[in-house]
Formats: sequence, C-alpha cells, structure tokens
Amino acid sequence: MPALFPSMVAPESFRVGDAVRKFINDRNVTPFLGTVTQVVPSTYKVWVQWPTANTQESPEDLIKVNPAFCGMPTAIQDAGYDSYEKSLSERFRGALPQRTDIALKPSIISPAMSMGLIPQRMLAADKMALRVAHTFATTVVDKLVDSIVEAKEENLSDLQTYNRIYPKFSSICSDHIIRSSIQRIYAQ
Repeated sequence: MPALFPSMVAPESFRVGDAVRKFINDRNVTPFLGTVTQVVPSTYKVWVQWPTANTQESPEDLIKVNPAFCGMPTAIQDAGYDSYEKSLSERFRGALPQRTDIALKPSIISPAMSMGLIPQRMLAADKMALRVAHTFATTVVDKLVDSIVEAKEENLSDLQTYNRIYPKFSSICSDHIIRSSIQRIYAQ
C-alpha cells in the first residue's frame, strides 16, 4: 500500500513550466508531454496541463523531460481555473512562462503552422492524432451536418431531427456533439 510509505519525490522538485511525462506502468511513459501549471505542497500534488485536460498528479508518477529533445509541450499557456491554491503557487513559484523566448524555424509548411495552430516539428504520435481528427471531421461530422440540414429543410423541429439522427450517429459520436450540432444549425 503506497499510501503508508513516505513519498520519494517532493512536489517542490517541480517548477511551473516544467515539461513532464507520466509513467503508464513501471517501464513506459506517456508519448505526449505535459506542462506543470501549479505546485501544491500542502496536498502533495502537482497540476499538469495535458493535451486534453488540466489534472492533478502525484509527483511520483511524473518525470521531468527536456523539451529540446522531446518536442515542445502541448500547452504553452496556463489553462487552469483560478483557485486559491493556484494563486499561492503563482505567488511563490511564479506564473507559467509565455514561451516568447522560443524561436521556431521560419520555414512555413502550411497556413495552420504559420498561425501557430500546429507545431512545426511533429512527432509520429502527433501526426497520427492529427490524421484521426481530420478523418473524424471529414467523414462523421460532415455526414452529421448534412443529415441535420436535410431535416431542417424538411421543416422538422430540432427534437424531431434529434430523434431521426440519434440512432444513426450514436455509435460513432457523442450525444453532446449531436445536440450541439443541431443547436448551432437551428440557431442560424
């Protein structure tokens, strides 16, 4: 039972802005990087901004990495909610740096990269995630929007549209995506 033993890694060994990876098991770490957004010594936890969420992690599960060798972290600005613990962390350990000191190569590959939406040096896992997101957007979302527009042109209400579309798309996308798509199209 690890809770009975003293922790081997103190949260004070992390600083705001550190690039970290999380241990999945004894030998493997996550393929993506996270950024430390706050350090809370009172709860013995570290808040980390991952590509999907800002979560509270145990310092024993994290490992510091050098972003120069692993690519830049996905989060370069603090996306956490304001809290008393976060304000204390920022006051005593500093706010997350804005990363203006990082110079990227001026070679432009695509408009998305020039606007800073896609990092210029992508890892294989990032490329795969981008392909999956693009495939989902072009196949599933396009078909969903076409079905909603057809129902709207038939003068169906939003509830009737939902009842017609839900059985077809419930297995491939979430209920939230279906509802928000209907709401946005019917609001126009």
